[in-house]
Amino acid sequence: MLILHEIPGRIRVYYETLVFSEKNRRRIQGNLAQKKGILSFRVEPRITTLTVRYDPAVLDLNEVVRTLLVFQLYNDGEHISRTYVQGQKSFEREVQRSAISGILLAASFGLKLVGYPNVLLDTFATVFTGYTILSHGDRRKGRFHHPDVLTAFITSFTLGPKKMTEVALTSWVINLLELINDYQKLNNHQALLQKSI
Repeated sequence: MLILHEIPGRIRVYYETLVFSEKNRRRIQGNLAQKKGILSFRVEPRITTLTVRYDPAVLDLNEVVRTLLVFQLYNDGEHISRTYVQGQKSFEREVQRSAISGILLAASFGLKLVGYPNVLLDTFATVFTGYTILSHGDRRKGRFHHPDVLTAFITSFTLGPKKMTEVALTSWVINLLELINDYQKLNNHQALLQKSI
């Protein structure tokens, strides 16, 4: 959702991905009609905008924006948006890849600790962790700005090529932190969906 125009008592927003089907329009109109402080609203389905007039004495701008944000989650009459479902599936795949990387790295370091290093396992753990890190994130926005990828580049230059397993471990830890952040975003999205139901 993008706020196109806002003055006290009036806001106009644009929804990039929302389909203003008849079912969605009725749901939006029903939600806005029930909200205290909403004076009037106008839906423009062709240009996917919504203009809302509200009483600033009853509703503050943040409340209005939170109400309007929920509408972008509607997907042609369904409460669960395609974005959420895809995000959840993607997150599950990322967790699986990260778990496998963690197991490989733990095995690699465990063998080193007991005095039986395995070059093949080290190499495989490093390569799979690289795959895990590079496959994380949104393809459309680019992946090289992710902290785990940046950490991999920085630690590989700092530690050198002989310590690639340590580079992989450092990057994997950062990847875990990113997954925790992704999990929190997914939960926030789900909480917003549940509020809208």
